[in-house]
Amino acid sequence: MRHRFQMSVGAHPGGVSAVSAAFAEFAESHGMSAGARRSVSVALDELLANALSHGRTGSDPCSMTVEVELDQEHVRVIITDDGPPFDPFGNDAPDTTLSVEQRPVGGLGLHLVRKLMDRVSYERRSDHNVVELVKQL
Repeated sequence: MRHRFQMSVGAHPGGVSAVSAAFAEFAESHGMSAGARRSVSVALDELLANALSHGRTGSDPCSMTVEVELDQEHVRVIITDDGPPFDPFGNDAPDTTLSVEQRPVGGLGLHLVRKLMDRVSYERRSDHNVVELVKQL
């Protein structure tokens, strides 16, 4: 059986918190394992925070839609925003062998998303950023 969840919010701290809380309730009510739930929650928080930080055009935040599909085998998350083009997976993973002082700022959160998820992808569709995450259960 497939379960679906969808929510649209503005890219602001209240919107990010609302999505996080709604996803947690959805995941728990449909029996998603605690480990998968944590992995998806961390990935969602990171990507939504990026949209919050980078998705502003002038003083207006971008709008975001989060869609979640859950079945017996996997959870699939699609995050769509109308901010400026930004491929979160377009850069190479940071060199984690470097000391903290030698590493450039940024990129660790997205590196973590790649590690937590089984599949990540990005595409620009009709003036929207579309990120897809898949976690096998």
